[in-house]
Amino acid sequence: MITIGFRLIICAVLLLFMLYSSLGMAGEAPAEEGVLSGLIVDRDSGEGLIDAGIEVQPLNKKCFTDLEGRFSVKLPEGKYDVRVFYPMFNSKELNNIAIKPGEIRTIEVALTPQEGEMAVVEVVESAEQASEATQILLRKNAAGVTDRISAEAIAKLPASDAAEILTKVTGVSLVKDKYVYVRGLGDRYAKATLNGLRLPSPEPEKKIVPMDLFPSETIKSINVVKSYTPDMPGEFSGGLVQIETRDHPDGFQLKASLSTGYNDQTTGRDFKTYRGSEKDWAGFDNGCRDIPDVIPSDFIEPTGVLGTGGYTPEEITEFGRSFKDIWNARTETADPPIGLGFMIGDKLGKFGYLGTFNYKHEYQTKTSEQRTWYNLGYQGRQNVYADFDFDTYEEKVNWGGLLNFGFELSPYHKVAFKNFYNRKATDSVREYAGYHETWGDDIYDRRLKWSENDLYQGELRGDHYFEGLESDVQWQIGYSKAQLEEPDQREVQYWWDSESETTLAWLDSTQSGTRYFADLDEDRYDFGLDWKLDGSDLFRFPIALKTGISYYWREREFNYRRFCITRGPGQLDFDIFADAETLFAPEHFREQDGFLLREVTRPTDQYEATERNEAAYGMLDFTLFDRLRVIAGVRVEADDLEVVTLNPYTFQSGTEDRAVLNDDDTFPAASFVYSLTDSMNLRLSYSETVNRPQFRELASFEYIDVTETESVVGNPDLVTAELENYDIRWEWFIGADELVAASCFYKDISQPIEIVQQPTSAGMRRYYINAGDGEVTGIELELRKRLGFLHSSLDNLMLNINYTYTDSEVKLGPDMTSIMTNAERSMHGQSDNLANVVLDYTDPDFGITLRLLYNYVGKRLDVGAAYGLPDIYEEATKWLDFVAEKRLGTWKLRLAAKNLLDEEIEFTQGGKTYRRYKEGVSVSFGLSKHF
Repeated sequence: MITIGFRLIICAVLLLFMLYSSLGMAGEAPAEEGVLSGLIVDRDSGEGLIDAGIEVQPLNKKCFTDLEGRFSVKLPEGKYDVRVFYPMFNSKELNNIAIKPGEIRTIEVALTPQEGEMAVVEVVESAEQASEATQILLRKNAAGVTDRISAEAIAKLPASDAAEILTKVTGVSLVKDKYVYVRGLGDRYAKATLNGLRLPSPEPEKKIVPMDLFPSETIKSINVVKSYTPDMPGEFSGGLVQIETRDHPDGFQLKASLSTGYNDQTTGRDFKTYRGSEKDWAGFDNGCRDIPDVIPSDFIEPTGVLGTGGYTPEEITEFGRSFKDIWNARTETADPPIGLGFMIGDKLGKFGYLGTFNYKHEYQTKTSEQRTWYNLGYQGRQNVYADFDFDTYEEKVNWGGLLNFGFELSPYHKVAFKNFYNRKATDSVREYAGYHETWGDDIYDRRLKWSENDLYQGELRGDHYFEGLESDVQWQIGYSKAQLEEPDQREVQYWWDSESETTLAWLDSTQSGTRYFADLDEDRYDFGLDWKLDGSDLFRFPIALKTGISYYWREREFNYRRFCITRGPGQLDFDIFADAETLFAPEHFREQDGFLLREVTRPTDQYEATERNEAAYGMLDFTLFDRLRVIAGVRVEADDLEVVTLNPYTFQSGTEDRAVLNDDDTFPAASFVYSLTDSMNLRLSYSETVNRPQFRELASFEYIDVTETESVVGNPDLVTAELENYDIRWEWFIGADELVAASCFYKDISQPIEIVQQPTSAGMRRYYINAGDGEVTGIELELRKRLGFLHSSLDNLMLNINYTYTDSEVKLGPDMTSIMTNAERSMHGQSDNLANVVLDYTDPDFGITLRLLYNYVGKRLDVGAAYGLPDIYEEATKWLDFVAEKRLGTWKLRLAAKNLLDEEIEFTQGGKTYRRYKEGVSVSFGLSKHF
């Protein structure tokens, strides 16, 4: 009923919105109009100013510049006074600007930076907020500790998605190129919102959405919130990543872009793939990987095994023959990557729109990756029990875009309908060969895998200001959907001759001849209402009250089906040295002297999960003694979470397979901002928050992680972790885009959720536990400074440095100390040291921008080990990137080089190599044009 109710609400509001919009627009007669357009620049640097405001009087109409400092606004015939303003710059007025019907009047305005203290600060809420100066100003005025990165800064990075952008933020690192770690806490402690709404994850193993799903071209800004305030969800741990997508422009804009590139270990080299579908290039499988129609939906069991039911030998033989006989890999040449982009937007009277589309196709090869597994031998010696060389070939397609609409009912009442969609597909061939102790010899393994990820979010929101009540009201209704499809993952194994590097006979094992099918669907419904009252006139000192309510409901269904090929009771009468497609040919499926299809789906291979969250909060924001700002309040949440692990064929669950968490929580928070000067703040904050288990962590489902080749299993006994958070930050805003900051933080965590490794008879297994207690302590340092103070020739050179030191400790509970090797250790994913150094040079006379970026990620724990085996660590790694841009009128050329150092990425266990590989150096070339 909840789901149906939310759908009805969304439909009703959408219908009212469209009806009101159509009536509003139908009632307005178009006037004879002209266009005022122009360019707003920084007088000193010559650069276009992003988000500069243009105010037209007497119409009281405002618009803002785009990423190049340009603007365009339609005006009726007449003469106007125009004021141009920008944060921390002196404003400028132009009088009696004449606009004639059908003509374009062009102006160019150069603004000068304010001198000395930042005495005049002008913030307009409707600004695009895409410039670095605007983001720094928003950070200065924020209630908590935040780090922001703007579209202006994003445009200067070699980054193609939000994941790569976040590596440049203080205290943020990535794992597997897409999972965010904030302040040394793992990805499960980080949360993400898109336009203010949480998103479901299309990956069953992760709580946070993979950041590589968000193309950089669609992003207006990214804000990493590191201290909690009550208007945020109470599930706040390491940080909250707030992604805002672009809004519609104030005038017509059209942009197209094309890019390609080169990777030194992929492009033009041998690349292994296999026969797929004709729609793979678009990220869709056309059904060629689906389970054949002849395969029944119920469990496949031979006659007589389960009593009177079951399938006859003839039927089972037909089932085996019905699957497509595609097992072999073929070698091709990897083409260069290609990227396409398109953007169009405009504002037509009170109605505005923005549409973007991005498409990327690329190949990625990772060869000679070494992986080694250990066990304990005599006197606790660390012995090798498996040692493999991996080759992985991935073909990736990523496309999606935005479709956003805005309607301005009046200058104080605005409604927006925003849509985001992304589809990512990966087609991969993974091969490994080497020694395995279980077999006492060398083996070869090949896996073919196709994976599709879909993510959609739709949001209807309103922003209203009631002047007489001095109140702001914001509401939003959202729907999100995440999907995962992994059809027909195939794996086959052979004995291996390491000297000739050729396969020998087929290996009859439980992993050889397997076919797995997985699908996930998650839906999320959100509603939020916030009210802010300015009580300064009523109470005669600066004070504001903010309160609100929110509700969300999400539901997930996950299914996994497993098949394997086994030999019949008789002697095989065909060549078992043959390649897999010859070996598993349809005619070789027969009852006695051939192969049989066997279903090995487990009783825990399906789970259903739901979560309902109801919340309300209240907070005060007031100023004492002119310089002390206090933000204090409390949030209450009722969260009901249930995960039921089901037998896919009986749809029944035992009590041990049901996880239920009913939490009623109160989250107090207080922040203090003391203005030492007009440009210098000292911040203190305290809060209590939680970190709840995710669906997958609570499900008893077990599977083989294809990246780690280890099984992973959930734990239905997990409980919610509780945190106390302390922050202190000093920050000095030197200029429009310059600052110095130093921060300290401490987190006390009760029962943190950790992933640990344990050896079993079937190999290594990873599972989730609640540790006893944990704590995280750290410092952050940041500097953004132009170097003109050293010499005038360096006026155009900007230095950006940030550094984070983190120390963490987790103490395991008494029930785990006898199992885990180290009862006290650092937290999972925590790096002691993180550092970024950026040198940015801009020459406006020649339209050239150059940027050099260095990134360092220190040693961090990958997984805690058990029974005397040492913990596994990822060793420290360094990256060096370079970006160059050249503007030629409305054209822009772009060159980006990534990972110039190409250092080995290495994991170690007890000082010995556990995993080691390289990613290669990548170079990309781009061309874009604004029309």
